[in-house]
Amino acid sequence: MTAMINRYQPALAPIAPAFRPWVLAVVQGLLPLLLRLRIVPWLPAAITRIEVEGDDTLAHCWQRFASGQARLILAFRHVEVDDPLLGLHLLSRVLPRRAARLGLNLPPPVHAQFLFDRGMPLWGGRPLGWLLSSLGGVSLRRGRQPDWAALRQARQLVLAGRFPFAVAPEGATNGHSERIGPLEQGVAQLALWCVDDLRQAGRDEAVLLVPIAIQYTYLNEDCRVWRR
Repeated sequence: MTAMINRYQPALAPIAPAFRPWVLAVVQGLLPLLLRLRIVPWLPAAITRIEVEGDDTLAHCWQRFASGQARLILAFRHVEVDDPLLGLHLLSRVLPRRAARLGLNLPPPVHAQFLFDRGMPLWGGRPLGWLLSSLGGVSLRRGRQPDWAALRQARQLVLAGRFPFAVAPEGATNGHSERIGPLEQGVAQLALWCVDDLRQAGRDEAVLLVPIAIQYTYLNEDCRVWRR
């Protein structure tokens, strides 16, 4: 006789965004170390060099957001789990320096709120959920049925949030810089909602949707195979 064990997993509770400026400051300060050291198995390879192109365009779009002329959505490639670290580097280091050279005023902190998969703490641990929430992240339950509560929250932040909003149209990593995964409709929908919400509120800001590509290269083939 074979005994069967059924394990019940309760539904994942939403993680409310609770932006804490001091957490962002700590993470930004530790960022050079986090890029080079890997203390958890799902971040196995150090990032030794970062090159950025097209940051002039992003700086001008950010300045329009900061001056109240536009709402800003960042649609970024989601290639690897390293992507958030690269995004933090772009916003905390590259963009302020580029804006200063262009004579643009970007009030600190230069940061973006974002959507993240509510299931991430299952493999990254509960502290990861707290960290993402403290950075202003909105947890989204992925599945066949839309997570309307999270989408309403994201919609409000796109319309009236303190920061621009970042979303990955691919929804999940695919490990291939050269191959784009299937695109989900949420990013375009958020932009269209924002246009409608602005019109209904009698506001005349533009809605800027800026794509951000991410491409990884490896020092040798062994690193590429091991990383995937």
